[in-house]
Amino acid sequence: MESDGSGLRYRLRRALRQIGAQHRQLHELHARLRRAVASEDRQDAGERFRRYQEAVGAHFALEDDVFFPALHGLHPEQGEALERLGRDHDDLLDELVRLGSLLDRETFAVFGAGFESLRAAFASHEKREEDLVSRLTGASLEG
Repeated sequence: MESDGSGLRYRLRRALRQIGAQHRQLHELHARLRRAVASEDRQDAGERFRRYQEAVGAHFALEDDVFFPALHGLHPEQGEALERLGRDHDDLLDELVRLGSLLDRETFAVFGAGFESLRAAFASHEKREEDLVSRLTGASLEG
């Protein structure tokens, strides 16, 4: 039977691979949504935004339900930093909901500016997450 630490390390390695793949997918979905907004095709932009929102939700669920708990189990002293990253997830998801309503009722310029602001916040979050994970595991989230 494997020790708790060994099981956590296994889950962590597996989650790292999945998260790296998800990060690449999110970057691609962002680029596609950006192109749809630039073309001012409301239906296409709406569909791409919903895909992006679902992918972000799935990504955060993996981190919150598997990755952060495994990191916390191996590095309990990082609990505060991990909780802060989880709170970022809540804030970013709330902002996605707000942006979804803008897409339905505002101009593309207003939505696009809001989405780029969200993307900047997301990039800042990813950087803090990447720095913490790299420091703790010596691995990259970009896979």
